[in-house]
Amino acid sequence: MKIYYREKSGGIEILRCYGIENRVEIPEMIDEKIVISAVPYAFSSHMDETEELKNASVWEPEDGFGFGREERVLAGNEVEEIVFPDSLREIGRYIFYGCGNLKKLEFSDSLMQIGCGAFTGCHALEKLTVHMKQGKKSGVKEMLGEMWQRIDVTFLYADKKEARLVFPEHYDEAVENTPARILYTEYHGSGSNYRQCFYDKELNYQEYDRLFEMAVAMDKLEVLVDMSFGRLEFPYELTGKARENYREYIRKNLGDIAEYLVKQEDMHRLEMISSQKLWTLEGIDSALDCASQRKETEVSAFLMNERANLVDNPAGSERIDVDMLQNSQEADRTEQRKNERLQTTEKPLNVRNIRRKRFEL
Repeated sequence: MKIYYREKSGGIEILRCYGIENRVEIPEMIDEKIVISAVPYAFSSHMDETEELKNASVWEPEDGFGFGREERVLAGNEVEEIVFPDSLREIGRYIFYGCGNLKKLEFSDSLMQIGCGAFTGCHALEKLTVHMKQGKKSGVKEMLGEMWQRIDVTFLYADKKEARLVFPEHYDEAVENTPARILYTEYHGSGSNYRQCFYDKELNYQEYDRLFEMAVAMDKLEVLVDMSFGRLEFPYELTGKARENYREYIRKNLGDIAEYLVKQEDMHRLEMISSQKLWTLEGIDSALDCASQRKETEVSAFLMNERANLVDNPAGSERIDVDMLQNSQEADRTEQRKNERLQTTEKPLNVRNIRRKRFEL
């Protein structure tokens, strides 16, 4: 990869990238100086390179090689994933303008200054990964504010905890009531409300979880599944009440959810239903029918085992650890034998004591 850059007060500013892959990873240091910003249109095909790259310096990795393939400018539809260093603080206006294939963006909470129109035309963007190095504030709210589509956001915190959140899509459309000659606006998706869960650049998790009832009324099943399972699996700042709300949604819609997970071949979340003890006979039978029709042998075997377990243990689908049970039973028998030996030993002593007392009398 080849990076065009220039020095500015405080560090390095990225101008343009060239390479042979669709993934761009910007280093934290160039020429022993930290990378702190990227100019407007840096990844857009609308940049005037003749003017912008005047007097630019070029950086290439020491071990970089392209196997004879010609490097191309990584801009517009040529870029699919970008990883910024933790040191990056600012990105310029329209930096990703027209990046129609950009899907993933990774950065840290140092990135607080977002230029206007940065994500114009980024309709394929679906995932943000944020390294929270300094606290709980980030530039995510400003980014989400420019995008209408569903965005999945992963927050990676310094204490090795993480949160995986879904911000649903939102859009409105003008609908005409012809007989009444009235034009009114219909709103779709709860995404607009979810994008308001930030206060002073910090996400309020309680407010985020509180909006789930609205999402249930406005969003699709696959969105709700990802939201509920994501919060249960990565329960960062998840209250007991919110946890039960997510569990209750899964429990009430288990038939549709289980069938959806079977079609997605999502064994991980099917196993999560077991670990959360949420299976019902109706839900598991629906999943079994779907797995049987699709000839999913592994999934069917798992579900049949869970069904048998549920019938034997109606209180939940928690498995009994056979080895642990055997060890426990063996420990009980050992303790019982020990007590019996103690009782046998104590009886003769009591007899001798009685005889001694009689002799003394």
